[in-house]
Amino acid sequence: MTETRRAVAADAEELGRMRAALVEDVGPWNVRLVQFFRENAESDRMAAFVVDRPGGLAACASGTVSRSVPGPDHEGIVGYIHTVYTDPEYRHRGYGRSVTQALMDWLAERGCTLLTLNASDEGESMYRALGFSANRRAMRLIRVSSHRG
Repeated sequence: MTETRRAVAADAEELGRMRAALVEDVGPWNVRLVQFFRENAESDRMAAFVVDRPGGLAACASGTVSRSVPGPDHEGIVGYIHTVYTDPEYRHRGYGRSVTQALMDWLAERGCTLLTLNASDEGESMYRALGFSANRRAMRLIRVSSHRG
């Protein structure tokens, strides 16, 4: 059985490293990301679950809880899964599934009846096996922030 634990503030640097690796962008924004993890890792609105490796983390899944407008198939408490990442040398050991399931359980405990994520091609089959389905109607608009950098 994979040893999965909830991340703590001391994991912020590693969580930032893994998020940057996932989006393939290490830049000044990473300072804000690490600060976010440091300030929120132990809150009741954000969590990350991790698997340790010597000197750091092997895998992580992070997410947040948000209130939204209720829909016909959910109550308006939404779980957003933001990062699921496993270092390449630790893949295919079940770590990604373990941290994702732990995060899904945590989100369910907070009343989330709708979970959303953006799946990579590599992760799509795992997410489908966990019960996710594709929604091709999703769109987004990113506005450039004056705080960007």
